[in-house]
Amino acid sequence: MNRRYFLDYCGRGAYGEIWRDHSGTANCIANLRRRGVRVASLLVLGTATGEVLREFERAFGVRPHGCELSRWAHARIPARFRGRVRRADLRRHVPALVRAGARFDAVFTSALVYLPAADVVPVLRDCARLAPLFHFYASTSEDFEPNDRHRTLLRPRRWWRARFREAGWAPTRSRYLWRRAGD
Repeated sequence: MNRRYFLDYCGRGAYGEIWRDHSGTANCIANLRRRGVRVASLLVLGTATGEVLREFERAFGVRPHGCELSRWAHARIPARFRGRVRRADLRRHVPALVRAGARFDAVFTSALVYLPAADVVPVLRDCARLAPLFHFYASTSEDFEPNDRHRTLLRPRRWWRARFREAGWAPTRSRYLWRRAGD
């Protein structure tokens, strides 16, 4: 994902101008507050240019950790956040966090839609080792399914529900928020 991707995000305009419409941060913040979750640590997978990091800092008073694949986007993350955000593929970053024994109160992403289908469950399983809550938001609907060309295809929500359950997550009242099974 390069500069052009972020300058015409989802074919609708510059990411910096429309990110709120696509990020799901407001939904995540509302869901966590409704559940009474005290957020002292948050992992954001796919931070883009950092707007979501500012939003979570305002809401919870925490500077999230995370990763961003795009070199162009990572370079635009505000300096105060960049030290906590690795420029890395989430498929490598998440297992590295598991190996390091990292723990978070929640994981947030909308980036799962970019993964090949075969990579979704392993990433979700590793995330279940990192946090008890997982907020997944796909911007145009919750009906995204990844494909191997790193573009998204519309699919039924049931595909995502099956992947989350297979990886050890249980649904909550929100279609976007999952809790670790057994918690």
